[in-house]
Amino acid sequence: MKKRKVISVLLALTLIGSCLAGCQGKAETTATADNSPAQTQAAADNAEVLEENVDPYGPVSDEKTVIHVGRAESANVSYEDGEDSQNNYIVKYLQDKLNVEYVYDFSVDDSSYNTKVAMAIASGDMPDVMNVSYTQLVQLVNAGAVEDMTDAFYTYRSEGLAKCFDSTNGISEGLATFDGRLMAIPDIQPGMDAVPLVFVRGDWLEELGLEEPKTLDDIVTIAKTFMEKNPGGNVSNGIAIDKDIVQKGGGAWHMNGLFTMFGAYPKMWLQQDDGSVVYGSVTEETKHALTEIRKLVQDGIIDPSFAVRDGDQCTEMVSNGQAGIFFGAWWSYQWPVVSMLEGADDSVKWNAYLAPRGDDDKLNVPMKSPTSTYIVVKKGCSDEIKEAIVKTVNYQYDLDQSQAEGVRPNGMNSPFSWHYYPINVLHCDYDAKEKQIQAVMDCIDGKVAYDDLNGDGKTWYNGYTTVQKDGFRKAVETNISTANAWGWATGAWVVQSQAADLNQVYAATYAESPSMESLWATLETQEDEFFLQVLTGDVSIDEFDSFVSQWKALGGDTITEEMNEMVKAK
Repeated sequence: MKKRKVISVLLALTLIGSCLAGCQGKAETTATADNSPAQTQAAADNAEVLEENVDPYGPVSDEKTVIHVGRAESANVSYEDGEDSQNNYIVKYLQDKLNVEYVYDFSVDDSSYNTKVAMAIASGDMPDVMNVSYTQLVQLVNAGAVEDMTDAFYTYRSEGLAKCFDSTNGISEGLATFDGRLMAIPDIQPGMDAVPLVFVRGDWLEELGLEEPKTLDDIVTIAKTFMEKNPGGNVSNGIAIDKDIVQKGGGAWHMNGLFTMFGAYPKMWLQQDDGSVVYGSVTEETKHALTEIRKLVQDGIIDPSFAVRDGDQCTEMVSNGQAGIFFGAWWSYQWPVVSMLEGADDSVKWNAYLAPRGDDDKLNVPMKSPTSTYIVVKKGCSDEIKEAIVKTVNYQYDLDQSQAEGVRPNGMNSPFSWHYYPINVLHCDYDAKEKQIQAVMDCIDGKVAYDDLNGDGKTWYNGYTTVQKDGFRKAVETNISTANAWGWATGAWVVQSQAADLNQVYAATYAESPSMESLWATLETQEDEFFLQVLTGDVSIDEFDSFVSQWKALGGDTITEEMNEMVKAK
């Protein structure tokens, strides 16, 4: 067995993230956007290196290392003929590079994955590695059921993966740190996902002579005009909304931007001017936002049936021309827009805007946590398995950066997804999409050489320029991946080209307090039901104060007190 680099005691003391000492077996952690990236670097710099020249990509051992994996499947992923999630060119590539074998103890659909993980935890029959939620991570740490990943992570992580973690300003490492030790490897997702955009039928705007929207009044005017003038002959709704009205981290068909316009940030823990922490859903700003959004329902701009509508129904609505407006993320230009354009005639256009803006002409953005899932390693796993897992993540990060350029068997025409990875989790710089689309546009302007773009950057460049030159149909005919790349690039540029107009709001903490495990499900259900009842008119907004009082009595006060303690201790 080869020697390994040893992490000094100083590393344990300087690990990023604010960590609370355990109390009666409770593991707690907190992280905020104020954590300094210098602390992360200090952790690496202060490591006592007993072995130089560690190869973050080299084979783990002369003998094959077998890793038992639990993972989620995505139904929207396509593979080369004859391949699947366990038998594909990415898995084979990693197994060959690291001299490992990934054995899937279970690989189940996304919808049933959390249940499967909960069963594995309860039974104690866990695979060597799997992805868990924050609540499950805390449960496992408290039970002493997972390996400390501090030494392995800081020894074997690649420069690229280190840069990826640095991009979160310490948030991600802080969330996975307990009593000074890194007990899991957090995923990292792009922060741009949180920016709420409004998507509007551009061809209808032109046909009716309407201006681009900036304010809520603009959006309302457009929606009313669409319904009155009925372009396309099938308009029955103003804005396509589904029942999941507030989506942490962004998404499609939500009302995120409607709330933030009024300075309301439901489902976020916010730090106030006096340093105290408050839950955004129980503030006066949220009460005001609900009052104003209720007016949109009363005026028919939002159909009250949104309360029982799901995303598939919203997709059908906008595809059929029943609505010409919806809220989404930058990636919504790829889905659902590309799929809608693919099946429509060439006259159909969808535009995206930073709207509705607040009084300062800026778009308020509730910034998402960079981390939503955690890679854990079962207690008792060997050093070789821990090394292999970190190195696997190194490769997965690099593959995502290049979009597996040079690895795809049929060049960039081969299908690829990060869901091909054996440890099915994404690591993407928090600011990756901003940097990528800027590089693409700089390449178009002649400031960056095409060969200097990463694999995905080249894909975006090819898609964007194909549509600019020859139109969307040509991109579809070339390859649906080309059309998809145009969608991603176009959506990302809507955000990046107006980055100065974003007011980014970070949570006081993205961690969860100890009492959340037992209390939060009830509180969240109460909140979701009350919001829907107010917006549909089943309950008066005058009941808001009663809702807040009940929320506090059911555990909200307890959790708020814990959150305040966690943030103060950082």
